[in-house]
Amino acid sequence: MPTFTATPVTEAAAPTPAAPEASPTQVIAIELAAAPAASEATAAPAAEVSPTPAPTPKLTVNENAVNVRLGPGTNYGVAGAVNQGEQFTIVGRDQNKDWWQICCVNGKEVWISDDLTSESDEGAVAVVTDIPAPPQQVAEAQPTQPPAPAEPTAAPEPEQPAAPPPAADACAGIGGDGCKFKLRGGPSFAANGGGELKLQIHFIHSGVDGGQPQGSYFVWMEKDGQKLPISDSVRSVALQDQQGSLGKYNYEVKIAASSIAGGTVAGNYIIWVLDGSGERDSQTFSVSVPEGQGEVWLEFDQG
Repeated sequence: MPTFTATPVTEAAAPTPAAPEASPTQVIAIELAAAPAASEATAAPAAEVSPTPAPTPKLTVNENAVNVRLGPGTNYGVAGAVNQGEQFTIVGRDQNKDWWQICCVNGKEVWISDDLTSESDEGAVAVVTDIPAPPQQVAEAQPTQPPAPAEPTAAPEPEQPAAPPPAADACAGIGGDGCKFKLRGGPSFAANGGGELKLQIHFIHSGVDGGQPQGSYFVWMEKDGQKLPISDSVRSVALQDQQGSLGKYNYEVKIAASSIAGGTVAGNYIIWVLDGSGERDSQTFSVSVPEGQGEVWLEFDQG
């Protein structure tokens, strides 16, 4: 009988498993990881920058008790007073930059002289074109009595020309010292509501100490032919000045509007000076008081 030898069976090596295939989801994730970061994208536009506003022109007062006026000149009425260090906005100027229009004093736009101020950023200030005309200036009226007639001259001899007649004396027939006092300052006006006439007068002699205050003088004043109730017991004070908003004075009277012709302060007046004996010491002067400007300042000088 044949015999059989068993041959050992060799176990086949296990096959190495193949790498798994990437899924579609994994491929997409890899591509996204390789994409550029959002910071590499186009930058957002920069924010717009607002323009710098233009500077506001300003004015500073360099003196104390400076009058501000209703127009560019000392021939305009006084609207108030300002003091050193005060600042205002400049709203206009005159043609020559001699006066500035500022805001505001007593609630109004007023004018101030360039000589008394300093400015900043004034280069763009516009010229004011609608400036009102200044108020009518005070004019000396004719004497209340006509001047004395000139003496008749004898007929000249044929070979010689006739002599001219002597000039009429403007102060003749006034009485007292005639034209002793001249109106040297004013009238200046300030607003006071118009409820009363506040009259401040400076009686001086410019030939003594540069303007020595003179005493014992007062005034006669009329409106529309009606005398104002000014008492002759109120006289100017010698050698004593007071400082008002419009100027120095040594004589002051106040008259209620109800005691003035027409019941109002505004209007046309005539005024002259009287001495301590009640005799006339000046010609007649005219004063026109604007509406609402019941504070009036005058300066009479006998120098």
